[in-house]
Amino acid sequence: MHHVREFNRLLVLNCIREHGPIARVMIARRTGLSRTTVSSIVDTLLQEGLVREGSFSQSAPEGGRRAILVHFNADVGYVVGIDVGRSHLTILITDLAANIIAQQSGPFDLERGPRICLPLLVAEVRVFVEASGIPWNRIIGIGLGIPGPLDVRLRELSGPPGMPSWDGVDVWQILQQEFAVPLCMDNDANMGALGESRYGAARGVANMAYVKIGTGIGGGLIINGQIYRGQSGSAGELGHITIDENGPRCVCGNRGCLETLAGARAIVEDARRGTSLRRSADPDGAPEESSPAPALAESGAVDIADVIQMAKAGDAASVAALEHAGERIGIALAGIINLFNPATIVIDGGVARAGEILLAPLRRAAETCSLPAAWKGTRILPGELGTTAIALGAVSTVLEAAFSPAIPPAAAQNTSEAAPITFYRSRPLPSTSS
Repeated sequence: MHHVREFNRLLVLNCIREHGPIARVMIARRTGLSRTTVSSIVDTLLQEGLVREGSFSQSAPEGGRRAILVHFNADVGYVVGIDVGRSHLTILITDLAANIIAQQSGPFDLERGPRICLPLLVAEVRVFVEASGIPWNRIIGIGLGIPGPLDVRLRELSGPPGMPSWDGVDVWQILQQEFAVPLCMDNDANMGALGESRYGAARGVANMAYVKIGTGIGGGLIINGQIYRGQSGSAGELGHITIDENGPRCVCGNRGCLETLAGARAIVEDARRGTSLRRSADPDGAPEESSPAPALAESGAVDIADVIQMAKAGDAASVAALEHAGERIGIALAGIINLFNPATIVIDGGVARAGEILLAPLRRAAETCSLPAAWKGTRILPGELGTTAIALGAVSTVLEAAFSPAIPPAAAQNTSEAAPITFYRSRPLPSTSS
């Protein structure tokens, strides 16, 4: 009986979250619950501070009074979303409607290893939350995205390419002990896919793919509205699809992976050397006297932002490097389109800031290499959320866990003991009345 009451409570609360402000009579119609049950639940939610009443509906039954509307109280609690990148750290705080309250981004070097990085991460998060002025007892959970495959329990990094010191590290357990609030963790591309599907370019799309192009290239797949992780949790490693079997060796140990040919480092090197520019001028790669020298050839430290800036300013070598990378990524995406047939593919990450210089050749290659039936109706779009996509996706995992019906004891016995979502469901939302 308790589970039925809790299910009905969440049914009403989610109806208010998703459709509010809404009158009680409309809640009853949408949920199928009786008006008496709805009124009783709403009264309880009002006492808990999770909802509030205010304003009136625009119309009323003939001869009747206008109904008072019920609103979701999104600031009754807060969520911390974290995007731990190979070279950056983004932290944000949202209310329970995923509205960003505060955010910060800065450099972060995962190659320094877990012994250095995890204490730094904990310190950064603590300072950020304290500076926001939000007390920890109002934080209902933390969501975190991190590069590399995770084990099926979403606790340990499992053979992350280029990050050997992180293999087998129980990141979830370490951070859970430090913060003592529920923690949801997943691969960064999966979190980015959730962010763009819940709040961004693919909002409302049931089947979509998310591609993050930066130092590495990662992918996240949403099937029927849910993340697809595969048998062992490593689905979406797009960057390690072999494009050229005789290509350069990748950090994963193979040769010619997409990441080594079209990731940020490869694009920078291409732009500095003018490799793709020579290729476009002469398929044999012979330099021509008429070919302009790459603008970045004599530059010192160069990153992908420099290449994008020079490409937008008209540097032919930088344009050619980005276009060639786009073609290679498009070829890889054609495999996803033929196999998975997503409605939308969202392109994100530092390299995606190049816009149509990258996306136009990417779309052409994807269309050319896809089956017509699979390509028909497919949209390839830039991300809308920018640097917040992964952190907002992390927030969404906490919110979806918080507002999902509790798992009955018999079902809970069959779940992983460390699954963060299962762990979170057992924790009640905060009450402003306490």
